[in-house]
Amino acid sequence: MKLLSFIIPSYNCRQYLDKCIGSMLCPEVLDKLDIIIVNDGSTDDTAAVAEAYCDRYPESIRLINQENKGHGGALNTGCAAATGKYLKVIDADDWVETKNLPAFLSALEICESDVVLTHHYTRNVSTGETRHWKSYPETFGHALSMSQIMEKPNDFFRSLTFHGITYRTEFYRQQGIALSEHVFYEDQEYSTIPCCCAGSITCLDLFIYNYRIGDVNQSVSDANQLKRLSHSETVMDRLLREYEIRPLSPAGREFFQTKIKVFVLGYLLTVLLAEKNKAAGRQRAAKMMALLEEKLPQAYSLAHKQYKVFRLLNRLRISKAVWDRLMESRLYHRLKGNHDFE
Repeated sequence: MKLLSFIIPSYNCRQYLDKCIGSMLCPEVLDKLDIIIVNDGSTDDTAAVAEAYCDRYPESIRLINQENKGHGGALNTGCAAATGKYLKVIDADDWVETKNLPAFLSALEICESDVVLTHHYTRNVSTGETRHWKSYPETFGHALSMSQIMEKPNDFFRSLTFHGITYRTEFYRQQGIALSEHVFYEDQEYSTIPCCCAGSITCLDLFIYNYRIGDVNQSVSDANQLKRLSHSETVMDRLLREYEIRPLSPAGREFFQTKIKVFVLGYLLTVLLAEKNKAAGRQRAAKMMALLEEKLPQAYSLAHKQYKVFRLLNRLRISKAVWDRLMESRLYHRLKGNHDFE
């Protein structure tokens, strides 16, 4: 049995695959890795690039070809095929921190937690800026309960993300989750639905993921988020349904509510500040908040104060670019401290 499955969902990513896969080819631990490239119906030569790596490293690298199902469908295929004790998803245009893989694998070998959190970098390809995103437990390497996490959520939530999470494979499969297909932002499902059921979470003091940002073609760009508002709404519907049906501990419910609040605030920022038609943005935001108030009043209460602020900024015709500059200011960071989570 392999120790860690890296799952690489790939759609027309030929130009990125060499860097992504190459970052995983650490000789010290390669025999413990199960690298799964899921070619999600690419029309470029993604499959050919992947096949060349499979030929060179047949014991460690596999290629699965499928018709296009979107990012979530590729994750579903990869997670179902994983043979590692743990699994971690790495998008094809991102890469891992090679030098830290031996320590990461050594920690996973003795770890039994359902979720393992590691630090990650954001690498801005437009500005060249690198940022560090960390968790801050009192002690690294020790299993924590969800109750302990929620006592100090600001210390953990920057790693309780798609880029920071590694799941124990058996635990992930036990949750019986099939991520939404053919939509963007289903990574919110991936980082929320299984994680809320975790019995134990361990934080490691290691940077593993390098997240590439600053590309206008990415799904997280303002323009693309505006074009894909319906995708966010689909994912929100899924999250609310899952919250209703899953038997959760009080801490698990609090975690889920907080994650939904953060997702909603991102949506509100887009419709109220990035949308040029301010009145249409207010209407869409009001509809989302009405749904949240009906389905999950606890999350509505968490988000309502900031919703009022965003709505006021909308009426003042403050743009998201102005908001983003405010968030970037040194004054903001001094006021918020080193690792606060909103």
